[in-house]
Amino acid sequence: MPELPVAVWFAVAGAVVLLLSLCAGTAYAILRASTRRRVANWSATRLLALAGAATVPWLFVWLAPIHFEVAIHGVGPLIGWVLVALLAFALLVLLPLAALVCAMVWGLARGGRGSPTPPGS
Repeated sequence: MPELPVAVWFAVAGAVVLLLSLCAGTAYAILRASTRRRVANWSATRLLALAGAATVPWLFVWLAPIHFEVAIHGVGPLIGWVLVALLAFALLVLLPLAALVCAMVWGLARGGRGSPTPPGS
């Protein structure tokens, strides 16, 4: 196996840091106080719709016979395929992560105080 150049290792490390920071950013966006209050007031139907939206891409991956072969020759196609990969990451990882964190926030809010009550009542 040929040894990879240092620049490739830096690119791989940068990609890993980017993907992990996207996961952390998604969790942080949902765990902020204002977002937690909004999610706690969601109906069960809305939460189930989010869970359904998070499972549809995985059903497509599971049921569709997908096979990719890509030959990248140039910076333009490379950037395009990186954007496609980021979109796939968002649909297959970030959306289910957001749904899971929303379900946890919603469940903890419902378990602690029953059904939500509007402020001032």
